[in-house]
Amino acid sequence: MADIQHNIDTHTIEAETVHSAPRKGNKFAWIALALTIGAWCALMWSNGYVALAVGALAVTSGFIGLRGSSINIKRLSITAIIASTVLIVVLAAFLIVIKIGMAV
Repeated sequence: MADIQHNIDTHTIEAETVHSAPRKGNKFAWIALALTIGAWCALMWSNGYVALAVGALAVTSGFIGLRGSSINIKRLSITAIIASTVLIVVLAAFLIVIKIGMAV
């Protein structure tokens, strides 16, 4: 009986010491964050159309970044997607109102 308990303990210790492969962070989540910040900066110092294009790239890379292995990487991607989408929606609505208002 003692041998069986010793074998069970040995197997559980061996199972716990097996190391898994290190998780790699998804680079697209970090790229999405950088593009989101770049889109907001482009809105301040450049043209609104440039900010829309960079924001669209940020949303795209954010959706690719959702395939990350870590929950923190997924949360980073979701944050970048939300910030870029807010920029796109607000800026697009503003540009549409200005274009329609200037056309009348």
